[in-house]
Amino acid sequence: MSWSASAFALVRTALAAGGIVVAVVLSLKIAVLVLESRLAFYPVREYFETPAGVGLPFEDVFLRTEDGVRIHAWFITAGAAGHSDARSPTGGGPSPGSSAPPRVTLLFFHGNAENIGGCLDVAALTRGAGYNLLLADYRGYGQSDGQPSEAGLYRDGEAALRYLRERPGVDVARIVVWGRSIGAAVATRLATAGPAAGDGEPAAGSDEPPAGASPPTPAGIILESAFTSAPELLSAGGHWILYAASRVGSYRFDSAARMARVTAPVLVIHGTDDEIAPFALGRRLYDLAPGRKEFVAIQGGGHNDLMPRHSDELWAAVRRFLDGLN
Repeated sequence: MSWSASAFALVRTALAAGGIVVAVVLSLKIAVLVLESRLAFYPVREYFETPAGVGLPFEDVFLRTEDGVRIHAWFITAGAAGHSDARSPTGGGPSPGSSAPPRVTLLFFHGNAENIGGCLDVAALTRGAGYNLLLADYRGYGQSDGQPSEAGLYRDGEAALRYLRERPGVDVARIVVWGRSIGAAVATRLATAGPAAGDGEPAAGSDEPPAGASPPTPAGIILESAFTSAPELLSAGGHWILYAASRVGSYRFDSAARMARVTAPVLVIHGTDDEIAPFALGRRLYDLAPGRKEFVAIQGGGHNDLMPRHSDELWAAVRRFLDGLN
């Protein structure tokens, strides 16, 4: 049976159309990968405030990540409130004969369109309560070098946690990681116990560690205004074009997938009127936590105003959680 000229023309048209579709999809994927960092991150370089400007004693800290990027942080020492200053010479806890519990050290990761200069309200509270605090900027933010990426933020977090574990005077068993918004994804990543099942050696660009190289588990994590994953955040917010782009992009910030492997105690704090990360996403993340956990709903709280407008309620929840770790 011979094909007619019209049949051949139809096949050619179909093949051409298929080729155009493939070319469009590939072009879209390439464009998303090229623009992904610009769409996902809003780095802020200039500091709104500095510890020196508000009278807080601090140390400038510069850390080197596993991939060689220099990131900047501020270490703000604990005040004397609620704690004895008698310390072991090795920094591992109280001196012999002292009845004071070891200090908690908080590692704080800020949200997207800010830097550590906008987190000094947290620093004032932690110092007054007798907690050490490390405020760390991501690559590309503040005085940190480099350009942000999802895997890069996780490496920055690992470098900050490693610094605290090696710093004299910090009790490695009393480090609590606190993340706000996108920082909550970093905190969750640091609290993940071991690599994901079947990870083995990570694929190129993977943010997961190889087997046997999982980061140390913190004593607890605090997730403020968190979300389950980047695609769910975009979908829940009605950002359909960005959501479609995220399906062919590489960024996931998939805290929901990691939460089952978090063994540390978890505190989730979320505003009921969060206009960026809907309340339901924070609640779902809490529901996925397998161990000891607490959920605090701040009535009327938005995404960026929990500390400015609801600091008493937020800080009371944090203090209660930290006291419960003793």
